[in-house]
Amino acid sequence: MLLSLALDLGTTSIAAIAVDPDGRVVTRVQRPNTATLTDLTAGHAEQDPQTIRTIVVEVLSELARDLPGTPAGLGLTGQMHGVLLTDSARCPLTPLITWQDRRANESVGTDSNGDPAPSWLETYLAACKDVDLAKTGCTPAPGYLAVTLATLIGSDSIPQDVTSATFLADWVAAELTDTSIVTDRSNAAASGVFNLMEDCWSEPLLDNGRIPQEWMPGVVESGSVIGTLVPEWAAETGLPAGLPICGAIGDNQAAVLGSLPVGEPAIQINVGTGGQINWPVPEFCHVSSMDTRYLPQDRFMLVGAGLAGGDAYAWVNQAVSGWLDTFGTPPSADAIYSQLADSAASVPPDADGLVCEPLFRGTRRQPTARGRLEGITFRNFTPGHVARAVLNGIAEGFAWFFENAGHARPSDCVRIVGSGNGMRQNPLLVESIERRFGLPVVLAAHDQEAAFGTALLAGSQCGVWPDLATAGNAIRLLS
Repeated sequence: MLLSLALDLGTTSIAAIAVDPDGRVVTRVQRPNTATLTDLTAGHAEQDPQTIRTIVVEVLSELARDLPGTPAGLGLTGQMHGVLLTDSARCPLTPLITWQDRRANESVGTDSNGDPAPSWLETYLAACKDVDLAKTGCTPAPGYLAVTLATLIGSDSIPQDVTSATFLADWVAAELTDTSIVTDRSNAAASGVFNLMEDCWSEPLLDNGRIPQEWMPGVVESGSVIGTLVPEWAAETGLPAGLPICGAIGDNQAAVLGSLPVGEPAIQINVGTGGQINWPVPEFCHVSSMDTRYLPQDRFMLVGAGLAGGDAYAWVNQAVSGWLDTFGTPPSADAIYSQLADSAASVPPDADGLVCEPLFRGTRRQPTARGRLEGITFRNFTPGHVARAVLNGIAEGFAWFFENAGHARPSDCVRIVGSGNGMRQNPLLVESIERRFGLPVVLAAHDQEAAFGTALLAGSQCGVWPDLATAGNAIRLLS
């Protein structure tokens, strides 16, 4: 039996799965991503790529030991936007600066009056023309590869001998195959400097940040075979040498491929650490409040990203823990989540008038925005009320994108396909979304949607399925 394998390099965990031709996940492995660096400057977010490599070996080794069939190929996905600088031998010269990094919000210095100058992000955007930005399908934001590079270049923080600016999953794919680093349109466009309309790197936007174009990787079709597993990695992981390795796809697109069948009259909402609302569109279009992203094969999708997701609900947990710590040893995070769920379930759906705008980290387009609680009374400021209000606020953020999409809003939508642990582990969030949209929410029968979508894409390239549309028939939605 042929199996399609997928590796998901997430921000907080690294996972691998094997999928059979019927769409069953027959083997799965997941490990915490312990590569996050600590004691950094406030607002900086970095991970150690060599630690990630070690975890990848562990995950793939365990996967290989338990495979009940013959692997046909391995696809990759993972966290988007961030940047890793390497030399000509692909050796990392910096940590991975992740999508959560906010150093671009720092001021470039002070002006002649001693007042703070604009931020690195503001300085970069001021140099860019709207017509060039519109062709990318997105607005550059903190944590995006281009914005981070412009910040590093502007602050003279680029190490010597840099030859490549790459995304994490693309670097791992090149390591597995010992080939030159390449990327796909989904990740390239997530940099903020890829002209998605004309399918090329944007010279004007690169020049605006003084970013050398030769640092940018070549662009190939998402999931295409870029090489085969080299003997060194085969010996370390137990996977067969010569196994076809497929180029990476962004985790946002992978989750859509893994949960939204082609032609399904639905929108997709993913809630993990962050949150996105997505739906396919037949051609490139521009909606001011949303990103336009590439969706294999030769399709596009609209994405509303970056308002609030699972990290907003985690804030409630952390706040409760902090309050309880004042009075003694707080319970575990899991115990707090369990009690919050019970308490929130006993609160009316409108949280007795308590309203939360859960923008605790700001947003990509408004990095200085902050969260708000309104309508506080003597009786509605309990942990349960706050938890319910935050969940309603997350749902409201998704609805804002949907309702402001204008002509690009789908007219035939009959349900919402949910994905991500934030949806699976929180029925009250599902309830809030259903109530706000007036549509039912269904979940895929499998979790690890991004990994599953990556496996479908890889399998369509390596003989498990004849094409991506056929592979999509393996998706099973729970009624």
